[in-house]
Amino acid sequence: TSFTCTDVYNIKNGFPIAAFSETFVITLEAAVVLGLVTYHQKRIDGTTLLLACTYLILTAWALFSPSNIFPWGPPDEWISFAQILATVLNASALLPQLKQNFERRASGDYSPVTASLASVGCAVRLFTTIELTGGDPLLLLNYGVALLLNLSVLFQVIYFGTQSEKKSLVTLFLADVKSTEDTEMTAKL
Repeated sequence: TSFTCTDVYNIKNGFPIAAFSETFVITLEAAVVLGLVTYHQKRIDGTTLLLACTYLILTAWALFSPSNIFPWGPPDEWISFAQILATVLNASALLPQLKQNFERRASGDYSPVTASLASVGCAVRLFTTIELTGGDPLLLLNYGVALLLNLSVLFQVIYFGTQSEKKSLVTLFLADVKSTEDTEMTAKL
């Protein structure tokens, strides 16, 4: 739902598709994955269908009805609030990882490569948001918070990995593609 809120916010504000194409694709991917999981777990029932229909109706209402003519269309404030809610939902996804790493004083299973790429992606999104939306403050907040959280995870993984676990940076960054033995051997070279 957080990506749907971002999609609706971008569309209702008339921003170009380049400003939000990745969130639109992620929205579609998430819907497909959720549908497949629901199907294969045999959880399609009346409640599931009711929730799916409610989601589709509310999304269509937000997208296709005229703004600020309640009840015919959602007020602009509601669309903005939904974008703020999307930022909170997206940010809350990384908080358990940050907490777990801190409590365990370990790098955890989170990939430094993933955290690096996510950080770079958020930095790029800050730039493209400035360029494509004129610096929309809610979108800048969304990507700025995401950048800070991804950098926090990256720094935790690097700090705890090198200080607490005594791994080299090479070992940390190659852990995604090499077995532990191969990575340790490469790090010694």
